[in-house]
Amino acid sequence: MVTPTNPNGTSSATPHVRRNMPWNSASNVLSGDKMINEERVTEAKEHVRDGLSRNVSEVLAAAAPLDSGMRKKAVSLAEAVCQQLEPFILHKGNVPPRTTKKRNRRGQQLPATSRESKGKAAADSASEAPGQGAVDYSLLLKWVNLKSSQDTGSSSSKTGHFREVKMYPWVGAFIKYVADQLVKAVADSPPPKTPRQLETFRKADVVAIDADDWRRVDMALTQCLDLPQRDDRSDEPFTYAQSVALVEVKRYDSEETAAFDQLALYTPGLYATQVNRRFAWGLTICGTHVRACLFIHDNILASEVMDVATEPGRKQFVTLLVNWAMCESQRLGYDPTIRYNGETSQWEIDVWDDESRETRTYICEYVVADTSSLFGQHRRCFVARAKESSDEQPAQKVLIKDAWAYAAATGSKAARDELSNLRAIRDKLGADDALAGTYSHLEAGGIVQQKGKRRGTLNDTTELILANFKASVRDNVKKRVHWRLATTPVGEDLQKVRSVDELIVVVSDVMMAHTAIMRQCDILHRDLSTNNIMFCRNDGDMVRGLLIDFNNAVLQSNPHDEQRPDRTGIYPYMSIGNLEQSSVKRTALDDWESLIYILCWLGTIGINRDDQTNVEIRSDLTICHWRDGSATNIAKAKRRTLQHSDLFGSEILACFAHPLLYANLVRLILELRSQLFYNERLSSLAQGCIDFDPMYSSIRNAELRTHYLDCNIDTTVVDPFARRAEFADAIVDDLLNVIQEHRNNALNRIKDSQPST
Repeated sequence: MVTPTNPNGTSSATPHVRRNMPWNSASNVLSGDKMINEERVTEAKEHVRDGLSRNVSEVLAAAAPLDSGMRKKAVSLAEAVCQQLEPFILHKGNVPPRTTKKRNRRGQQLPATSRESKGKAAADSASEAPGQGAVDYSLLLKWVNLKSSQDTGSSSSKTGHFREVKMYPWVGAFIKYVADQLVKAVADSPPPKTPRQLETFRKADVVAIDADDWRRVDMALTQCLDLPQRDDRSDEPFTYAQSVALVEVKRYDSEETAAFDQLALYTPGLYATQVNRRFAWGLTICGTHVRACLFIHDNILASEVMDVATEPGRKQFVTLLVNWAMCESQRLGYDPTIRYNGETSQWEIDVWDDESRETRTYICEYVVADTSSLFGQHRRCFVARAKESSDEQPAQKVLIKDAWAYAAATGSKAARDELSNLRAIRDKLGADDALAGTYSHLEAGGIVQQKGKRRGTLNDTTELILANFKASVRDNVKKRVHWRLATTPVGEDLQKVRSVDELIVVVSDVMMAHTAIMRQCDILHRDLSTNNIMFCRNDGDMVRGLLIDFNNAVLQSNPHDEQRPDRTGIYPYMSIGNLEQSSVKRTALDDWESLIYILCWLGTIGINRDDQTNVEIRSDLTICHWRDGSATNIAKAKRRTLQHSDLFGSEILACFAHPLLYANLVRLILELRSQLFYNERLSSLAQGCIDFDPMYSSIRNAELRTHYLDCNIDTTVVDPFARRAEFADAIVDDLLNVIQEHRNNALNRIKDSQPST
C-alpha cells in the first residue's frame, strides 16, 4: 500500500516496478506500447477538442479558500508578495540606488516617511541573494521579459527563438520566489493555518518514476516538506503521486492548443496514483501567457490568460499560487473523506449510508482498481475493514466502490442508480440461502458528503465543485454525482481459478444469480466481463461464483430502459446487438452471449496465470477481431464466426491455449452457442446471427405452421435476434439446464481429484 507523507493526502513514491500493460489494461490486452501511446494521444486531443472551454473567468476564483477569513488573508498575503516582486523586477534584481536624503532648512536629515520606509524594506527584502544551493531568483526576470508571440519576419526573432526547455528554470524561479516570499509574509502576519509551500520539482522534463509509460512531463507543482535550512532538493524524484498540479510549457502563445493536448495527456497520471483525487488542476505556460486549467469529469475549464510580462498578469498568477497554498484540500481536488492517518499509517475511507443517515469509517487494506482516465466515472475500488475492528476481533472485509455517475435529470440522484439496484436485490433475495454469496450484498452506501461553507454537509456533485460558476458555464457541464458503497463478500480475480472445472462452477453460479436477480428483482445486469465475474473460496477449498458491479443494470419493466441504444460494457464482451446499438430490446440473452465471449477469450489466453505462461496471442487470430477495431467491425466479425459452426470450431475453439486440457470448457461453449443461436424450439427464422433470406419464404411459412415457439410472429420479422428476444425466458431456461449440468459434472470431477481422507 502506498503511503503519503503529504498533509494533503497525496501518496508518496514507493519502489516502482514499471507496469507491462497500460492503466485499465484488462480491456486491451493485445495492444502494444506503440498502439497504447497512440490511443492515449488521440484520446487526449479528442478531450481537448470536445471538452475544453477557454477564458472561463471563475476558474481562478475556484482556487480561493472557502473559509471567508482565510480568503481575506490570502488576498492580503498575495498583495504582500506582489509588493516584494514588483520592485525586484523593476530594479532587475538589484538593490535600488539610495536616494538623496531629505533635509530641513538647517541641513538636518529628515526621518523617512512610512511609505518610503516600506518601499526600501520591500526592495531590500526582494533583492536578498539566495543562499548556497538555492534557486537564482534573477532567472524569473528572463521569463517576465520574454516575447511570447512568434514574429518570423523580424530579424531579432532568430535570437529570441529557442526550445521551451530553456524556460523551465525561469518558471521554477518565479514560483519559488512566490513561495519564499509567502513564507516571509506569513512570519510577519501568521494566518490561522500554515500555508503549503508549493514549488516545482527541481528536475524538469523527466519521466515520473510512478508512470506506466516513458513520456516526459515538463514541470509539476509539489508541496515542499523540507526544513527551511535544507534548500537543495536537486535529487528529489518527480512523481505523479506527489504532484499537486502538472505544468506544460511552450515557447510561444501560438502553441497553446498543443499545450492543452499535452496537459490532457499527462493529467490522468494524477488520478491513477492519487486515490483521493476528485478533480485536478494544471497550468499551461506559452511564452509569458499562463492559464490555469480545472479538469473535471467531462470538461476542461481554462482561465483567462495571465500575462506575467505585465504587472496585472503577474498579480493574478501570484494570487493563484497563494490561493493554492492557503485553500482547503478539497479546493485542490482532494477528497477529505478519503484521508491518510499518519499515526496509524493507514488510509481511512468514509462511507455515508443514506438509509441509516450515518457515516461508517473503514480502513483500506489495498486498492483493487485505480482510475486512469481524464474523463468519465473515475471509478476506484478498495478492499477495507471497519475501523472499529481489532486484531482480536477482525471485521469482515468489504469492497468499497467509489465513482462519479451521471446525475438523473430530476436532481442529484444518479441516473443509473446502483445503490437502488443493490438495495432491491438485498431486500428480495437476502433470505435465499442458496444464492448467498453469489452477488454483491450492500452493507452501506450513499452520495459522498462534503462539508459546507458554514455548517452541515452537502452532496458531492459536479455542481458543488462549480458552485461559484455562472449558470452559463454550469449548464455546459455534464452533471455527475459522487457516490460510494460498501459490499460483501470480497471476491478474487476470475483468472485465479485453478482449473477449468472451477471456472465452470464459478460462471454457473454467476449465471444462476443473474437469472434470479432478473426474474425476482426485474434487474438486468447488462455488463458481464472478466472484471465483473469473481469468486470466493470457502474453508473447504470449494469455489463459489460472485457477480458484481450493477452500475449499468436497468429495470426490465421500464419501457425507457428496455430498449437502450447506448452501449454498455467493453467491446470484447459486448453482444452483437449492443455493439450495433440495435433497436432490438436488450434481454438476458445479451448477457449470455457475453458469457460465450468471456469463455472463448479465457480459453485462448489461458484460464489462469499459470496457463497463460508461454502463450503467444497472434494478432491475426480471429478472436482478435472480436476485440480490436470499431464497434461495427467487431460486431461483423462476431456475426461471421458465430454463424457457422465450422468457422467457430476452426478459428476460435481450435486456437485455445490447451485444447486437451480445456476439452470440458469446449463442450460447455458449444452447447451454450447451440442453445442461444440455434435453439431447436425456434424456427429457422430465429436461427443464427444473420437475417433470414426472403427467398426461402415457402419454407419458413411451412415451418411457422408447426409447433415452434415463434410460429405466431409475423414472417416479415427476419432478424433472428429480434425473434429470439421475444422468447428470452424460454431460451434462458435451456441455457440454465446446460450450465447446471456442466456445473454438477465439474463438481464431481473436483471431488474425485481431491485426496481421500
